Amino acid sequence: MKLIEMKLFEYQTHFKHPVITPKAKLDYRKSLFVSLKMSNGKTYYGECNAFETNWYDDETISDVLSQVKYWYKTYQGKTFDSMQTVQASLEGLEGYPATRSMLVMAFYQMFYKLEQFNVPYGATVSGLTDSNLLQLRETEPQRVKLKWSDNILNDVQKVQALPFNLQIAIDANESLTDNERDKLQILSEADILYLEEPFATLDQLMAYDTNTIPTVAIDEKATSKANIIDALHRYNVEVIIVKPFRLGGIDRVIELIDVIKQYGGKVVIGGMYEYGLSRYFTAMVAQWADFPSDITPAGYYFEQDVVANSGILKGGSIQFEPPTVLTSRLKRIY
Repeated sequence: MKLIEMKLFEYQTHFKHPVITPKAKLDYRKSLFVSLKMSNGKTYYGECNAFETNWYDDETISDVLSQVKYWYKTYQGKTFDSMQTVQASLEGLEGYPATRSMLVMAFYQMFYKLEQFNVPYGATVSGLTDSNLLQLRETEPQRVKLKWSDNILNDVQKVQALPFNLQIAIDANESLTDNERDKLQILSEADILYLEEPFATLDQLMAYDTNTIPTVAIDEKATSKANIIDALHRYNVEVIIVKPFRLGGIDRVIELIDVIKQYGGKVVIGGMYEYGLSRYFTAMVAQWADFPSDITPAGYYFEQDVVANSGILKGGSIQFEPPTVLTSRLKRIY
């Protein structure tokens, strides 16, 4: 198939509840989308998980815009007859994994049939409020991930008191210091599934043993196969949060899942406050995760999405259908 035309779009809407993390407060989500029109007459879409600023990752939406336009100038009119051909065309984007991931998402649909599937429901709560607790009661996720805050111990108790069975994970976004030792000791005895990214560096873990800190997971540091293997070998890391946008796409994630398990690690697939198109592919690879991943049902974060009914909650799991992008909701920017 020959690449005929590329278009770029953006979509923005407010979160139902502000997202509060140790690094930033988010009131809305702006995302970039790409469409690739091919010679078979079909158009395929990809969603970018980068943010407007570098609060979470160095690669921003403006970086992705620049890189994908440059890529298009090189490959417009070229023929793509396999995923291997696609991967070869993306070699120049090694330093821009969010850009690569967006393009892989679109190209993947050309060569593989998308299926219906079910995955466990894993909610993420950024700033625990009464409305969040009500939402959890109503939807009953199998796992709840809490963002670290000064009230983390109380937050854990409130979630543990919910009237259904669930697992609890905590995400610290590399924000902790040794001043949190007492809290970590308490949490190590609180049946926490894992503590995600407690410290800015892995070396800080050397001051703790398995009895003084919950099971540790990495996310921001899981940037490559080499870094992941190093974390599993040298540090007290047992769980890897694998994010397609950070590693360059779902093709890379599929390969890495097997590698991580071979080295004795456990896998969780990480979400990125994404819209329905990206959420389908995040959920697709989460089928091979060891624990419930960051997969939420339609309407969890946003009142309106670019994919209708993207993930329907059914008894603690979420059913996904192949996504259809509602193009009328996208604003074309290129």
